[in-house]
Amino acid sequence: MAMMFPSCVSEGCSSPGEREIFRRLRDDPGTSGWTVLHSLDVANHRRQLAGEIDFVIIIPAKGILCLEVKACSSLRREGGLWYYGSGAKPDPRGPFKQASEAMHSLRQRLVAKNPGFSRVVFWSAVIFPYIRFTATSGEWHEWQVIDSRDFRSASISRLILNVIDKARDFLRGCPSALWFNPKLQEPSLEQCKIIADVLRPGFEFFEDSKTVTLRREAELKQYTEEQYMALDAMETNPRVAFAGPAGTGKTLLAIEAARRGITAGRKVLFICFNRFLGRWLERQTSGLHPGVVTKTLHRHMLDIAEAVPDDTSSGFWQDVLPLLATEKMLDKFDDKNHFDELVVDEAQDILRDSYLDFLDLNLKGGLSAGRWRLFGDFEKQAIYDAASLSLDKFVQSRRLNVPVYSLRVNCRNTPRVASLAYLLGGLEPGYSRVLRPDDRSDPELIYYSDENGQKQLLVNVLERFYREGFSGKEIVILSPLADGACATRVEQSPWRDRLRPIETADKGHTGYCTIHSFKGLEAPCVIITDIDRIADGSLFYTGVTRSLQRLVILCHQSVKKEVASVLLNRTASTS
Repeated sequence: MAMMFPSCVSEGCSSPGEREIFRRLRDDPGTSGWTVLHSLDVANHRRQLAGEIDFVIIIPAKGILCLEVKACSSLRREGGLWYYGSGAKPDPRGPFKQASEAMHSLRQRLVAKNPGFSRVVFWSAVIFPYIRFTATSGEWHEWQVIDSRDFRSASISRLILNVIDKARDFLRGCPSALWFNPKLQEPSLEQCKIIADVLRPGFEFFEDSKTVTLRREAELKQYTEEQYMALDAMETNPRVAFAGPAGTGKTLLAIEAARRGITAGRKVLFICFNRFLGRWLERQTSGLHPGVVTKTLHRHMLDIAEAVPDDTSSGFWQDVLPLLATEKMLDKFDDKNHFDELVVDEAQDILRDSYLDFLDLNLKGGLSAGRWRLFGDFEKQAIYDAASLSLDKFVQSRRLNVPVYSLRVNCRNTPRVASLAYLLGGLEPGYSRVLRPDDRSDPELIYYSDENGQKQLLVNVLERFYREGFSGKEIVILSPLADGACATRVEQSPWRDRLRPIETADKGHTGYCTIHSFKGLEAPCVIITDIDRIADGSLFYTGVTRSLQRLVILCHQSVKKEVASVLLNRTASTS
């Protein structure tokens, strides 16, 4: 699977052929290690002020191929002019000259930056994904053509390698190509990285924040839907626990499970623990009403018990309220509170006997014989002190025979954030795979020596994110502190007015809250503040894995040695 830039086809790409080629290059296992740039604008084009290459394919130890796509349904050449489809405007250059000129312009640009690239093979090819192309000419080699027969009969990696290998063979026998040394394995991996870094600004400059957001949402939707096979595999089991670390798509799988339950005609109770997540889930499932009731566990218990809490201690929420709600259920049966299926997100936080006894009465057949789906991070994320039972103890205490489906594929975070969660967050075992492509944006650990310094660093990061085009609502500031968090002490204008508690943050504001409160949620940009120790791996891991795109962690100078020690030990343990 190639590293694609951008990682998703732009909304403005109207060519279905380009979209299909993009998908095949991205998903073909044979393109692993390749870097592919789509719709690269070429500045200082040899014949035009600017040109465009449909695909620039950088292949380690082979070369660079500029691929021109002509996704037309008909083609003719008449009087030296090319016509792509009926009613098309004539093209005097033709696709082969177009690809060749763009390739030479690209080569000149790179060699000017680094003369060492003059030994790298640059070549061009044209692909016609929908038509047969059998014409021959001295203007191109037959092996520079990929037509519909080729496109449908072989993998894209095999077709591309055939072109670049034939180009190398041609250069080997060409007397004028004295610069070519077939023994050199160029471009090297380091050269590939440098080439991509040189070329990427050519299109990243034009990618606005709205496009980035759409691309990211498309990625997340695609990769999460790939996880739906977990629900398919467990469909015939009435009771299933889905276990996986943060970022494996549990919440969206829970929503899909609720949707499938409604579609099958079942009345579904959809429960979670965190109130911010609960509000988000209510919005996401609002279109499924009235077949699904979505609430936090405590909100549901309050509604059943018809209780207004005077006491907000943990004892009330963990013991008193569950008892009141359970007694109400036993005292007065109400069919509207009896459900065909129970779906629980954040299940690790509700595995407490008082909670389970209450939920047992809500489900037809109870927990022992009813239909339910539990989604949870049973290894790492029980950070509310409410989950007194492990998943194994829950199963044993209820005498259940329940399959546990393991989710280990990360579909939320970028590879570099996922790696940090493993290294500093203590995730063990790590993810089996990370689906999202590497955007080459490293998580940042920035150290401060005092509180004033931390406040200034926070403002600096916020200003940088705003300059990069992120809106206030795309940024969240998290802290392990319930009181006295850095975001609450910022006095510098305009940030003093822009920063709000997340429950009151409106459009144009940036919200802040505790890491605990944001569990189960995610944001494009996450800033974690007030880190004065790494020892609490669960909390750190929870905060880190909220990030979709950018992650900055503000740490006190006192933890620098601890960070270095943890990284050294974790790296050594995996080597």
